[in-house]
Amino acid sequence: MSCVTCLLLVASWSLCCSAQGRAQATDTLLRQLTRVPLELYLADSNLRIVNVYRPEAMAMLEVNQSTRSEVLDRLTREVYRPYASFWQGYLGEEAKFRDWASASLFGSDHPIHTRLGGLLDLRLDSLFTASATWLVKATGHRPRGVWYIVFGPGWTDMGGFSDGTMVADFAGLEPDREVIEFKLPHELTHMVHGASAGQRNDPDSGTVLQRIVSEGLASYATFVYAAGRRTAAQSTGYTDAEWASALAHEQELATAARPYLRSRTRADLNRFASRGERLVNAGPPAVAYFLGFRIVQTYVAKHGASSWTDLIDLSAREALSRSGYPL
Repeated sequence: MSCVTCLLLVASWSLCCSAQGRAQATDTLLRQLTRVPLELYLADSNLRIVNVYRPEAMAMLEVNQSTRSEVLDRLTREVYRPYASFWQGYLGEEAKFRDWASASLFGSDHPIHTRLGGLLDLRLDSLFTASATWLVKATGHRPRGVWYIVFGPGWTDMGGFSDGTMVADFAGLEPDREVIEFKLPHELTHMVHGASAGQRNDPDSGTVLQRIVSEGLASYATFVYAAGRRTAAQSTGYTDAEWASALAHEQELATAARPYLRSRTRADLNRFASRGERLVNAGPPAVAYFLGFRIVQTYVAKHGASSWTDLIDLSAREALSRSGYPL
């Protein structure tokens, strides 16, 4: 047998083994996906989790069994149309969805191919269950609303719409169990807080002050949930250096914040909540998280360890006043 023939046989054997390995990996992922519930109901059925990524990923894993056009039709039928109101609010109408899916999902480097295994390994439903159960027990409030878990355009990692609908987009969110475990109490607390009577009737709704209190409360919920596994800095998304700097310049930050408290302009809200903006030169970013956390800390120091849950039902102005924080 010639060397050339040997090389061809080795190459053929390698390709065969590689193809078999890919087929086995695909079969494993498909079996895992079939065990993922399409919908999950928590908090006495007040919280609905829709795993849109399940039919989405199944369609893409079986792409070799169909034409591209057939896969797009399947995605439209099983992924877009049943959840059209969500996709319209996040991505757009059906034609835009099809254009996006055609241009994006079929690429081998799209996160639906590179992160699917990691997402399945998260056991995300168990993280939602643990966070929701803890929040109900800690506050007596049930998070209400719908979460959509998708591989989308990656315009956010976790975010919400004006109607309270939430999205976790794993095109923008790394499937890191530890990170997500501590994101969920924050976001679920936002859902509880935003739906409370105090918020619905708050004259400061939509203001910088309301955003400060809201982000502080959600961050403090993460701090309590972590029970020593997260520092105050980590619970607000700060580095230790940023937290230390904020504490050192706290009075300056509070003074700089006062003129904006009643503002509802997008630029001012971003100035306080965006991780890319700073209220004071050389100060920490997203100062709403720091100031809000300090309001809750001050309230708790005054009213007791479990009193942070009081703020769920208070207006922003009442929360600030009763805390005694000098803002």
